[in-house]
Amino acid sequence: MSDEENKEEKELDLTSADVVTKYKLAAEIANKALQLVISECKPGAKVVDLCEKGDAFIRAQTANVYKNAKKKIEKGVAFPTCVSPNNTVCHFSPLASDETVLGDNDIVKIDLGCHIDGFVAVVAHTHVLQEGPITGRAADVIAAASTAAEVALRLVRPGRKNKDVTEALQKSLRRTRCMPLIL
Repeated sequence: MSDEENKEEKELDLTSADVVTKYKLAAEIANKALQLVISECKPGAKVVDLCEKGDAFIRAQTANVYKNAKKKIEKGVAFPTCVSPNNTVCHFSPLASDETVLGDNDIVKIDLGCHIDGFVAVVAHTHVLQEGPITGRAADVIAAASTAAEVALRLVRPGRKNKDVTEALQKSLRRTRCMPLIL
């Protein structure tokens, strides 16, 4: 390995304070963008407007960092803001002409990502547009998704097979009577 390759490899190592700083900064911006989008999720809000606000916030915040760096540092949106209402499983970032609006009691999945110099932070959140506690089938679905995520997190390890994770997820979801359309 040449000295140039060694230097590049070292730059990507998490023992580098600069790398950790970039990850933390990207995460901070992504979390603030997520909070902004959540605060704007109200009945009648256009999904495309929410997505544009999330992306615009990320672009504005990243434009203010590393402005005076010696080399040009790429930064900005790593994953477009997606606001997926109800039965839309994920990653709905509509065209500007889309007229989809949020309604009362909608369950909204929000995900977005920010990067600083290629170091990416991605965040996601499920939000219900209602006052007070979530009950009924909506609560069942959210609890099932949370449990399934925990099952997957515990099982995804080196040496494990995908089918082992899939079987555990199916078993977990069967107990809640909440089955995804595709698994």
